Amino acid sequence: MSEHSALPPGIPALINGRYEVQSLIGRGGMADVYLGMDRVLSRTVAIKLLRPDTARDSMVVSRFEREARAVAGLSHPNIVAVYDTGVIAANAELAEDLPYIVMEYVTGRTLRQLLKDEDLQPQFAVDVMNGVCQALEHSHSKNVVHRDIKPANVMVTDDGHVKLMDFGIARAVNDSSATMTQTAAVVGTAQYLSPEQARGEIVDHRTDIYSAGCLLYELLVHKPPFTGDSPVSVAYQHVGEDPVPPSEANPDVPQIYDAVVLKALSKERDARFGSAGDLARALDDASQGIAFQEATAQTDNYPTVALYQSEPTASYQATTEYEPVHPTTGEHAVFATRQELQESNAKPKSNRGMLWLISIIAVIAVGFAAFMVFRMMQIEQERNAPVTIPTVMELSEAEAHAQLTALNFTVQVEREFSDEIDEGRVTRTDPAAGVSVPPESLIRLYISQGSEQRVIPETLSDQTEVAAREALRAAGLDVGEVTRENHPSIPTDWVVRTSPEMGSKVKAGTKVDLVLSTGKVTVPSVLNLTLEEATTKLEGEELRLKVQFRMQATEGAVPGTVIEQNPDRDTDVAQGSFIELVIADEPAEPSPAPTQESSDNPEESSTPPSETDEGEGRED
Repeated sequence: MSEHSALPPGIPALINGRYEVQSLIGRGGMADVYLGMDRVLSRTVAIKLLRPDTARDSMVVSRFEREARAVAGLSHPNIVAVYDTGVIAANAELAEDLPYIVMEYVTGRTLRQLLKDEDLQPQFAVDVMNGVCQALEHSHSKNVVHRDIKPANVMVTDDGHVKLMDFGIARAVNDSSATMTQTAAVVGTAQYLSPEQARGEIVDHRTDIYSAGCLLYELLVHKPPFTGDSPVSVAYQHVGEDPVPPSEANPDVPQIYDAVVLKALSKERDARFGSAGDLARALDDASQGIAFQEATAQTDNYPTVALYQSEPTASYQATTEYEPVHPTTGEHAVFATRQELQESNAKPKSNRGMLWLISIIAVIAVGFAAFMVFRMMQIEQERNAPVTIPTVMELSEAEAHAQLTALNFTVQVEREFSDEIDEGRVTRTDPAAGVSVPPESLIRLYISQGSEQRVIPETLSDQTEVAAREALRAAGLDVGEVTRENHPSIPTDWVVRTSPEMGSKVKAGTKVDLVLSTGKVTVPSVLNLTLEEATTKLEGEELRLKVQFRMQATEGAVPGTVIEQNPDRDTDVAQGSFIELVIADEPAEPSPAPTQESSDNPEESSTPPSETDEGEGRED
């Protein structure tokens, strides 16, 4: 999508006069990610832009803005950096303001792709988790809880660096609303939910450690710790079931990793690692053969408990000997009144009733929470139920676009040539009609540009270069190489010919070379030709020059032939120029010598007297 026309209506190709939108590189549940160029700093960036169809949802907008705020305050090599944020104002084509985030552009593959395509080794899992834990350690130090750690949100770049992405549901630790659920939505991904998220409780940084444990488990075992037929069943397992140790689920995993993974996956938050850094260090030790052990300080209270349990009889005897069963009264116990006996027996009965009441309330609360989770999951499943793509072939672009957007699809228009479908009509969709896909899926709508065959206009020879270029573009062709050659009649910079020839049929987009006139003619040699031959050659259709000539008596030349020309041969001259020719003429005959008798003055004779005398002497 290098063409800006593929952008949704109302979105400018240049945002904030600085960020050039180049091509679509990713699509999420609420936003699209475009490849862009920061013209100020001349660097490639990724532009995350809220989609127009989700901008009407205030919850989505709030989540998007929360992501911008959360990540803008983070600066770490293992977290995708945010450079800038802003809003594209609503306009005639854009009903709502669209916030955007300008982020660091990284290339690579997510862990979801790597898990699908490759057989990952335990050491790879250790290296990746080290980067993830460093990113979490930094975000937690800024009081930001990610809440959605999963393979799709962790990228391994082309140069091997780990990048944590998508803080779209991140919350500050002191945010009292940071629970698992929101109205009609579930925050987080079922397979990586912590027990407190599944119960709808307030989360803290240890929630991310549980999700990181789920991620570590999947990297080692190649499947999540809990799976089920529905998100609800998975959530119940997170709350009430223990995971199978990694070495049992995958025999290729060394048993030394079990203790680290299971501690990260503890149901109670206090039993997990205290920080992401602790998880990274324990995992690094395990990779070097150092088994994880709980801190000994946690066992300091054990001797007291053991001592009490080792002497149960003594404890019981002390109770029966010194503690009276009934409360002390002013009289002997035998004479206690009925009211005193009833009061003494009422306390334990009242305590048991209270315990039962609390238990019932707890069961009701858990049941209600489970029902709410189930209902929310059900709503989410209904909203994500697959939708069948309708048949829109041969409809107009507007009709097809309306049908697809009415089904909540995201439509991207592409154009292609077709010999069967009229121009401006739908040729096909991708995915094809009849295929069922999730809502909001990207559907590529292909529109016919007509036949791919184009005819090079035959009228180009009567046009200037500018007009010829426009005519070629109108015919769906491109201008190729432009050269020039001499021509006797076509004006300067007008088309002489094309390659391929005018009138030829070629594919659309073919480059047509133009040959333009220089407005000049190359003078040929006409020496030794007769005046008639030279005139015919120079004034003929191929040259169209004009001839001027003069006669010159010349010895040794054939009379009537050209002995000189100006300009000389191979000279380029303007069309219709005059060529001057010099034509050989017969030399004049010498006048006869005058005799002695005819000359009144002997000195005027051209013949010396001696020669005359000699001549006369020879004549005698």
